[in-house]
Amino acid sequence: MIKSILVSVSGSPNSLTAAKYAICLAKLLQAKLFIVYVIDVKVLAELLKSRIFVEAEARAYEQDLEQQGKVFLDRTRKMAESKQVACETYLLRGGISDEVLKKTHEVSADLVVLGELKELASRAEMFYEEGERIFRNAPCPVVMANNPSMIDTLYKEIV
Repeated sequence: MIKSILVSVSGSPNSLTAAKYAICLAKLLQAKLFIVYVIDVKVLAELLKSRIFVEAEARAYEQDLEQQGKVFLDRTRKMAESKQVACETYLLRGGISDEVLKKTHEVSADLVVLGELKELASRAEMFYEEGERIFRNAPCPVVMANNPSMIDTLYKEIV
């Protein structure tokens, strides 16, 4: 029985599709929904290390990402609540796949919903693409939410 579902949001069209599908599944299965947004501090560290950002720019960018994360989490929470789906939101800091996998363990999620993965240019990319890492290392089944128009229709039909 699927009692808890985790979805990671980033504000991208793919993550919005994943969120809608996770809400649909949670509603139909009467499962609790966990919504996660991760501020990717690994990327911030790399931008500093490669001197693309100075310290002040990195802090400002991190604050922007935090504000964005709060907006996306709030929007997704409201979407879930509008469909009478119980949910919890988490704003996390760290590597995206690391934090999503850690939270999946912590909440004992029975299912992870991901947005459509981008096409990989090489096998080496498989080890660095965050969605791919979540897909391959999740401790539970993973559902890929593709076909946005179908998912939009499902989401609109749920009462």
